[in-house]
Amino acid sequence: MKRPRYFCERCGAEVRKDAKLCPRCGRFFSSVKCPRCGHVGKADDFARGCPACGCADAANPAPDPIRPLEVEAPPLPWWAYLSAAILILALSLVLLRTLR
Repeated sequence: MKRPRYFCERCGAEVRKDAKLCPRCGRFFSSVKCPRCGHVGKADDFARGCPACGCADAANPAPDPIRPLEVEAPPLPWWAYLSAAILILALSLVLLRTLR
């Protein structure tokens, strides 16, 4: 029997069974997800495949070489930019006062 292989859902890198973080992209792992039915559980639950649908590739999902999973971060809200600008202005004024 081949040893189970696990892959990061975000970047497709192979990771150890007990890994908490992806060595390539740093994604945090808390469970394993079946590529067919989406069942989520502990890595040990998938030793013989997905316990929900029986998918044999659940413990060995091959990453899609053509289109890796990409998660795009949403843009920051307007108030975050405004807060950063105010903070920079305030720090600049404090720095100018201390240099005089």
